[in-house]
Amino acid sequence: MPQANVYTAAANATIYTDKVRIAAGTSPVTYQVYVLYPDNVGNLYSAPPSVPANSIMDVFVGVQNKLTVSGTCTITEVGTATSGIMSVRDTGGTLPY
Repeated sequence: MPQANVYTAAANATIYTDKVRIAAGTSPVTYQVYVLYPDNVGNLYSAPPSVPANSIMDVFVGVQNKLTVSGTCTITEVGTATSGIMSVRDTGGTLPY
C-alpha cells in the first residue's frame, strides 16, 4: 500500500483519495471543499464546517477536489481513489459525473 500524503496546511490542495482525516490542535479549525465536477463547480459548503480543538474528524472530499483548512492541524489522506465510487455503486446511487 502506498504511503498516504500528510499535510500540516492545505490551501486549495488537490486531494488524491476520497477522504481526509483532520486532526485539530489546541484550537478549532475550519475547512472547505471546492468541488470540480463538471455540473457542480464551487464550494461544497455555504459556510465552512469546523473541527473542534483536540479532535479528529474524517471528512469526505472526493478524489481530485480541492481542500482548504484554516488553523493548526494535521491532514492525512485516507481511503482510496475508488472507494467513494464503489460506495455509490453499492447503494444503487449514480455518479455525479
